[in-house]
Amino acid sequence: MLLASTQSAIGGVILFAAVVIALTYAWINVRQGREEVGSEIELAANRKPYYSDEELEGKKLDRTLTVGLIGMFVVAIALPLYGVAEPGRQDGARADFKRKFVDRGAEMFDTTENEGFNCAFCHGGMEATGSAVEFTITDANGQFVKQVQWKAPALNTVLLRFSREELRDILVYGRTYSPMPAWGVAGGGPLNDQQIQNLIDYIESIQIDITDPEAREELRLEVAEAVEEEMRLAEEAGVPYASEGEALFNLGYYSGYAGGAFACGRCHTTGWSYGEKGPDGNGAYGPSLRGGVSRIRFPGPVAGLEQQVDFICTGSEKGVNYGQNAQGAGRMPGFCQTPAEVDNAAETGEVGVQAKEPSDPDTQGGMLSKDDVEKIVRYVRGL
Repeated sequence: MLLASTQSAIGGVILFAAVVIALTYAWINVRQGREEVGSEIELAANRKPYYSDEELEGKKLDRTLTVGLIGMFVVAIALPLYGVAEPGRQDGARADFKRKFVDRGAEMFDTTENEGFNCAFCHGGMEATGSAVEFTITDANGQFVKQVQWKAPALNTVLLRFSREELRDILVYGRTYSPMPAWGVAGGGPLNDQQIQNLIDYIESIQIDITDPEAREELRLEVAEAVEEEMRLAEEAGVPYASEGEALFNLGYYSGYAGGAFACGRCHTTGWSYGEKGPDGNGAYGPSLRGGVSRIRFPGPVAGLEQQVDFICTGSEKGVNYGQNAQGAGRMPGFCQTPAEVDNAAETGEVGVQAKEPSDPDTQGGMLSKDDVEKIVRYVRGL
């Protein structure tokens, strides 16, 4: 922004100098104008006696060359200065585009009351910290089954586990058998590609920044406290968890923490999202994890466990094989590694995306630490 301001200042000075020179030139010409005397010979420019050879090759020539030299210096210095400031101008333009995209996304994210599309109502306000909403469950014929309170996940960590492309896919096509509708035109929704990007840009702007050690430590502490609270409430409900891994798997079921955004059960257990969960990992939006599926998919007490931890850390990638005879659909997020992003407008259709590398699961982690993921995996391998 500073460079952009400097560049604007240079441009303003050059414009001011050009205007002054033009006005001065005009003023000098007016002053040198001669009053009409009625004689064509006196007034016609082509009949006016001009300088002699001595005058032309003397002071006149020196003045002309001096003015040309000064002009050349101005151009030689001003243009490079203008070019030096160009990266700053481009950064400023990109920042301004980003700000406008975020502002537009915020308007759409807002509640219906504020003329938005009501994302804030379901997902816990403009900071999207998670909530629960009324939802009507119907049968295969669309007939009423029951009214429930459905946990809507926090979105202030969604880009810690999903890439922008994966999030775009969810926004465009929605989540079947849940209150999350399709928002993109391709999925039958009202938003075009530009509006979907603006929405993602806003969601990106409210993410917890785990590259900041202080914010990351604060998140780890918050999750640890949420696990303790979840275990306390489960015990009060008469169904105590046997391990921290089980509590992490179900984090938010009793406490409502983050609308279940950290919980595996939200996708892998029927009824989890509306407080009527079946046996853990019996399969819902995500596949069943029961019957020793994990040990079959990732065989070996040590190698299998490590491979499964790595898989849960990074998530699945569409079309990429994992474990034994499994292929990723791209909808299983990574829980202890933030995904990479690429700035490739030709491929993604998005502009102004900041490229970034994935985080290191061992040092930085993702929305969960690698230790937390290992606790979950040890619990899941016993199902």
